Amino acid sequence: MSKDSNSTPDIMPVPPSNEIHPRGLLEAISYIDQNFANELGGCMIKSRFLTTKQRLEFMEVGFRSSFASGIVSAFLTPVAIGVIEQYIPMFGDPSPTFFDKFSAFLLALGFSLGYAIFMAKASTCFIGEYTRAMVLNLLGGMIFGAIVKAVVAFIAFHFLYFKIFTDHNVVWAVTKLYYTKTSQGTVNSIYNWVQGFKGIFLISAYFVLISTAVFIIIPIIAMLVAWRRNRKLIDAGVVHVDTDSI
Repeated sequence: MSKDSNSTPDIMPVPPSNEIHPRGLLEAISYIDQNFANELGGCMIKSRFLTTKQRLEFMEVGFRSSFASGIVSAFLTPVAIGVIEQYIPMFGDPSPTFFDKFSAFLLALGFSLGYAIFMAKASTCFIGEYTRAMVLNLLGGMIFGAIVKAVVAFIAFHFLYFKIFTDHNVVWAVTKLYYTKTSQGTVNSIYNWVQGFKGIFLISAYFVLISTAVFIIIPIIAMLVAWRRNRKLIDAGVVHVDTDSI
């Protein structure tokens, strides 16, 4: 065998000047897509070439994007459930139609589902050690951010129900309306509305837990499906991966 035939290394480390440093979710997924394509083409890189700093950056991106977007979605949940329970009119209609309720449901859950599906697609883009490490760290940060978001929202909704919207506080607040010359009938209506609506916070707290579980499960299932796909590709000889990296 000639010397030239052995001159190409099996592992192509990334030059320091071209090290990956994801700053946002789309950038992190782009890095995963690019290296996934390289691995499908036969360019396998060991996971140790993904440095600790880079692993933390992938985790940070996953956490930041999941937590920030999740908090916004979580605090829209009482509004959405308020529409479904006919406490808040949607599109100016005090009696929401099926379309109004469906729109409110999408407001509460649509973004989380879309984000989860987006992450599920990224979770399938691995076959070797290098991309698998990227995906695991990105997904780990995303899951941690989603859990923290759920805990924060759960505590916040219970705090609002048990500490802010107490009977004493509600009575004190609505009685102040008399100083604005508001009629007693209007004050009573506002009091009854607040007393009914505050129960939405408890419903929202548990709804956030359920939606977070769905948000986490979808990418995990996608990753397991991708793992089975990879096994089939490897067994068929389409892709060659070291046995210790499977």
